[in-house]
Amino acid sequence: MTTSSEPALFDPIAGLYQRYAEITDGVFRPWLDRNLPDHADRAADLGCGSGRWSVLLADRAADVLAVDISDIELSLARTSRARANVSYERRSLLDVTPARDGLFDLVVSVNTLFHLHGEHGVDPVLAHVRSLVAPGGRALLIDVVSPGPRSPLHHRWWGVTDAARTLGRGRSVADAWAVFRLRQHPTWMRHARTNHPLTRPRFHDAYSRHFPGAIFTDDLDPVACAASWQAPMRH
Repeated sequence: MTTSSEPALFDPIAGLYQRYAEITDGVFRPWLDRNLPDHADRAADLGCGSGRWSVLLADRAADVLAVDISDIELSLARTSRARANVSYERRSLLDVTPARDGLFDLVVSVNTLFHLHGEHGVDPVLAHVRSLVAPGGRALLIDVVSPGPRSPLHHRWWGVTDAARTLGRGRSVADAWAVFRLRQHPTWMRHARTNHPLTRPRFHDAYSRHFPGAIFTDDLDPVACAASWQAPMRH
C-alpha cells in the first residue's frame, strides 16, 4: 500500500488495515491464483504492505523484491511473512528501476498505483511499471477505481456498503465491524479525500495504452479493476 510522499499516512491504522486485508483476501486471491505463472525467476511486489501477496509470489518465484514505504507495514511483513526468497525493502515503487534492479518476469501491484496519480500523473506511473517487465514477462495489476462522487458523506456511505458486502461474502459480524471501523477512521477518510483513482472507463483506456492487449476483469469488486498483461518477446 504505497503512498506517494507521505509514508506515515497509513501507519496509524496499520493493524486495522492488516485485518481488513485479511478479510478482503478472498476478493483478490482467486484472480491472482488464476493468473500467476507456475514459475518465475524474478518477481516484484510493488506496494507490498504487510506482505500477503509477497508470500504468494514466493511460492512461484525464485526471488521476490517487495517494496513499500510504510515502516510499520514492512515490520508486519518481516515478522509474520518472512521468506528466505523475499527481500522486503523500504522504498517507493518508483525507486525500483531497471538500472538498479534489473527486469522482472512477474510484476504485481494490488491497490497501490492510484496513490501516485495525484503527484506523478497516471501515464508516468504506468509507463514506469511497464518498464520493469522483462520481455515475455507478466504484469498483474489490480487497482482501486472511483465509484462516483467523492464527498466525505459519500465515502462514509461506501464504508457502510463495504461492511454490508463483507457480510454478503459470508464473513462474520466481527469482520464487518472491523471493515466499518477502518472505513470510518479519520486516517482512512483523509486517504479517501486525497487519493486519485481513475474511473473504470479511464482505467481501461490508460492501461490499454501502456499495456496493449491487457485482459481486464471488472467483477472483482465495485471499486476495483484488474489487468493481466503479457509482455511481447523481444525480436
